Amino acid sequence: MEILSQNKFSSLGMLLGTIALILGILHFSLGPFSPKPTLQTVVAGQVSAVKKGLIAGITGKQTTAETDKKTVDIDKVIRNTGIVTAVIALGLAFIGGMRKENRWGITGALVFAGGTLMFHAVLFGIGLICAILFLLLIISILNGSLPGL
Repeated sequence: MEILSQNKFSSLGMLLGTIALILGILHFSLGPFSPKPTLQTVVAGQVSAVKKGLIAGITGKQTTAETDKKTVDIDKVIRNTGIVTAVIALGLAFIGGMRKENRWGITGALVFAGGTLMFHAVLFGIGLICAILFLLLIISILNGSLPGL
């Protein structure tokens, strides 16, 4: 218990970094939690809005602007919470280093928080590379320069 009382910042940073890393890995592994609307529901909503607008225009009534209900995107909340927690853990590791706390605690906080941020950066990079390759594939198909087709 004496070690924790002497290394408050680095221990808390290590705990927050671990929580952020576990949160990121679990969110990635278990998939998206917020349901995405299907194309049918989006089209039906737009058609319904156009129909109401036409009927209001024909009858001479004023159209009331319906406000869309903003739903909370759980995936964005989880992702942003993990990133903010990792940044706080990095800040706590920095404070622990300035206070000359135990190197193991500082290193642990840096590894877990940095690992969380690198995990998110690698996932973003993989997504970006796949999007670019997909765009190049579409362009090559449209040009007819894809061999074998």
